[in-house]
Amino acid sequence: MVLGFLCGRAILSASMFLFCINALWHTPPREWFRQQWWLLGMAWIGLYALSYFWSSDIPYWTERVQVKFPFILFPLAFCFLRPLNNRQLQILSFGLMALAAGGCLYTLSFFFADPEKSISGYFYSQVLPTPAYKDHIRFSIFIAWIVIWCCFTFRKMDSPRQKAITAAAVIFFVLFLHLLAVRSGLLVLYTFISLYIIYLFRRGKARTASLILLSGIVSVSVAYTYIPSFRSKIQYAVYSLNEYEQGNHSADFSDIGRLISYDLAFRIIKEHPVLGVGAGDIREEMKRKYELYSPDTRPEQRIVPHNQLMEVTLAGGLVTLGVFLGWLFYPLRRLKKNRASFYVLATWLALFVAMMVEAMLEVQFGVFVYLFAMLWMQKATQSAADATPAAAAL
Repeated sequence: MVLGFLCGRAILSASMFLFCINALWHTPPREWFRQQWWLLGMAWIGLYALSYFWSSDIPYWTERVQVKFPFILFPLAFCFLRPLNNRQLQILSFGLMALAAGGCLYTLSFFFADPEKSISGYFYSQVLPTPAYKDHIRFSIFIAWIVIWCCFTFRKMDSPRQKAITAAAVIFFVLFLHLLAVRSGLLVLYTFISLYIIYLFRRGKARTASLILLSGIVSVSVAYTYIPSFRSKIQYAVYSLNEYEQGNHSADFSDIGRLISYDLAFRIIKEHPVLGVGAGDIREEMKRKYELYSPDTRPEQRIVPHNQLMEVTLAGGLVTLGVFLGWLFYPLRRLKKNRASFYVLATWLALFVAMMVEAMLEVQFGVFVYLFAMLWMQKATQSAADATPAAAAL
């Protein structure tokens, strides 16, 4: 599945399907309906699909619904998958590290081929090519989650050598994320680090937490000084903010373009609060609002809002949003005060933050990253001595 995510959509689709068949082959369908989280997922997707009846652009509606097909079987497959033993966790971890590192090295090859061109492009919001069909946003989020996964599995490693490899992988991925300088991935990373510091303070490890906090501040300062792409990205964001405050509301700046799309989306939601405009008509309704309130925005800059909650509300209104939020928060209902539950929470919160700046569940790779990360972390914690119960979040 990860190989397919990095370099082949067909491989990804086929491997996900085979994974589901393998897990569900001997499971009676009546057992499916005992999985509450899956049922909530089916409910919000069903309401999303029901917007067919008030959508006029059926091809676009088909695209939006079709991309959510993994929700039908993928979560179920994890429900009935046996818990992993320690050896299996180690194999899975090293496999993930190797594939993720390979993807990072692919991107780094472009940087080292022409560093000056790569660095200068960042000030114009041009990012280094990445795997996953150059979907740098989802790729960066995936790499940031790999950091969370490596931190979780560090204590599962049996030998000093295994732990050294895992620690080196974490350092490499963190450095890579700052070199790639995609804000979504950095936001996921910083969310995890912040939550981990809070976790340590609550566990009475104030000295360790303070040391990590101080190291983080120093590291960001060093990265700003010595990693040009990271520095350019920050400078671009600050420059965009200054332009916006001075009254420049041009979508020529990607950050300002996002703010414009949020404003227009809120206008549509206010006009269609209950049932939305239909998943098929989101794009057309946004175009109409651009014509009315931001006519100077060029056609290629007219985007739908990069926010999953807004997308769901636009498609199915507050009714669908309510069910979606029930599904979204369901994995938190039985978390305990232990290490395993912390990493489930860390994964959940990191992905939640990502959905606030990206409509992750509206694209194939976003659906894969969300489900893969969330479900594997929940399954992995079931095999831990301090794990939540098997039904806690699945």
